[in-house]
Amino acid sequence: MVEVGSFIASFVPAVKDFTRLDKQFRLPDGVWEKLPRYKDFGFAVFKLKKTEMGEQKVHPMAFEFPRADKELLFFPTVHIHDGSVPAKAGFDHSLFCQLSSNPPLNWDESTSLADTFVKVKETQGIVDGNAHVYRKLMKGSFENKDVGVSV
Repeated sequence: MVEVGSFIASFVPAVKDFTRLDKQFRLPDGVWEKLPRYKDFGFAVFKLKKTEMGEQKVHPMAFEFPRADKELLFFPTVHIHDGSVPAKAGFDHSLFCQLSSNPPLNWDESTSLADTFVKVKETQGIVDGNAHVYRKLMKGSFENKDVGVSV
């Protein structure tokens, strides 16, 4: 477990390793049987820190990991709520990416290069300041599945 800004985070190499985590990060029994395709996935697990006062400023999450499919940029967006995996889920996400190939379909392209609106040095190499950024807003009810972008 590591504290990162306004989050408490941990990495789980495989589903079987969830049992080694602190109870606050575990999912109810039976969840993984509903999601068999994830049995060999690794997981970055984040939980908001509790605050003593009302509102809390939450910073963006970003992480990079080796891809199983080199032709796909993968966004893990499946929702699990109280041990269930609903067919549709309420999303309130802003997804961002940069690609060296064609722009992704139905994503918004930044009007200027990243270095004009991102503190590139603070991204530790994740953001290319000399490239555009693409954004997909997902607000509302969507099919409960991960998002992938061809690269």
